[in-house]
Amino acid sequence: MKFSYKGTDGATGRTTSGTVEAADRKSAILSLQSRGIRVSAITEDTGTTKSSFKFQLFQKSKSKIALSFLQKFLQLHGGGLPIGDAIRTMRKRLKDPQEQVLAETIHKDVCEGKTIAQAMRNFPDIFNENTVCMVEAGEKTGNLISVITNLIEFLETKEQLKKKFISGMAYPATVCTVGIVVGLVFLIFIMPKLESMLKSLGGDLPQMTKYLIDASKVAGQYWWAILLSIISIIGVTLAYRNTPKGRYNLDYWVLRIPIVGMIIKENFYCQTSNLLATLLGSGINTTEAMELAKNASANRYFRQRFIEAKEAVMNGASMTQAFETYGVMPDLALDLLSMGENTGDLAGSLKSVYKKYHGDLINDLNMMSSAVTAIAMGCAFVGVAILALSVITSVLQVTSSIKM
Repeated sequence: MKFSYKGTDGATGRTTSGTVEAADRKSAILSLQSRGIRVSAITEDTGTTKSSFKFQLFQKSKSKIALSFLQKFLQLHGGGLPIGDAIRTMRKRLKDPQEQVLAETIHKDVCEGKTIAQAMRNFPDIFNENTVCMVEAGEKTGNLISVITNLIEFLETKEQLKKKFISGMAYPATVCTVGIVVGLVFLIFIMPKLESMLKSLGGDLPQMTKYLIDASKVAGQYWWAILLSIISIIGVTLAYRNTPKGRYNLDYWVLRIPIVGMIIKENFYCQTSNLLATLLGSGINTTEAMELAKNASANRYFRQRFIEAKEAVMNGASMTQAFETYGVMPDLALDLLSMGENTGDLAGSLKSVYKKYHGDLINDLNMMSSAVTAIAMGCAFVGVAILALSVITSVLQVTSSIKM
């Protein structure tokens, strides 16, 4: 194996670097020490860079990369291999180039003295804060295997929910897309020709048809303005969201949307309760667990509420009191937490909160999928009915006027 190293020459005191070949990392360090070089950093040289990893990121789902990496790491580390050796073995055996480069980069950081959580934190697009916090807690308490096992179960459940939601939304999305395309084609291309034909027959057109003809003219003549307006609205919204105040306000407003807001809340309850249960169950105390979990939520409104609750706990309040004061959890969850604090099994109560709202989340996702499907079908039916009635009444009215 070939290693790149940096160190100090013991004879001259000068900084030196280069490459050395050895059977493993330990042998490489011993070889350099025998030459009078004090090693400060050493990594296996494979000729792959981080830039190639960034290029590969766009070719595979990032959440799947994280889950696959953790699953393979658990198999090797759980089988008895030390962390560094487990990641090095993964890098050699992995077939996916993205996972190979990820394992190589993390292995390099671990060899330089970083924890695996610190190495994973360099890739926030792959490993979110929730994942890193759980791994960090596992390393601190020596329960890394059990923590990663719990984490994998959570991520697998999350992936299953995501697949179920996407498959449930595929049909209504297709119906809406086809309906919009058909409507635009009718207004822009078919309606002008129909107008010419009806005018050639003489007589007045129904008011509904006149409205559709006006809409057709507007869409045909000012389509660029409509498209530009849509792009401008999206651009302004994204720019506003990139500001701290804008992100907070938008995250707050989205919680007021029926069904969607409830799903976001339940996802927060599930994610937070599972993370805290894992951290507390690993031996982390309450304040440290809340400190690790403070940035786990992507919703800025809930994140701010959680941080304020964390400060209250650090000032002596119980978790139940803090969550109730700052609206972090609903009443039922607070009752379960209070029971856990009274019995000394807060981690178990948090697990109960997770199970309860995980079931609610699945039910609400199914309800949302059914509601969106019904709305999409209803809109498609109404749109087709309006177009059909417009054409039929126009033809009937013009025909009637000709007979008179």
